Amino acid sequence: MKANTIITVSFILSFILTITGAILKIMHLQNAEFILMGGIITNVIYLIFAIIEIINSTKINHREKIMWTIAFVLMTSIAGFIYFFVGRKRVLNKNAVFYN
Repeated sequence: MKANTIITVSFILSFILTITGAILKIMHLQNAEFILMGGIITNVIYLIFAIIEIINSTKINHREKIMWTIAFVLMTSIAGFIYFFVGRKRVLNKNAVFYN
């Protein structure tokens, strides 16, 4: 499986499992912990592959790589959501505009 596919599938699966697990946990239903744990595990997979993608990118400068890595460590879900919908286009785009 390509890294691009792994990142996309793990992000979507993580989002669905985490939301579903949280709702089931709030409703005090059985086995909600397993669904929530699946969401956390797929989120970790997404973060690992996203950080590797950022580090290996030649389209962004060193400071931006550090910024994304710190954001993923400190604000996992928020940074992952922003990266998937906004930042990833810039990291993978050959015609990206660099701001110094």
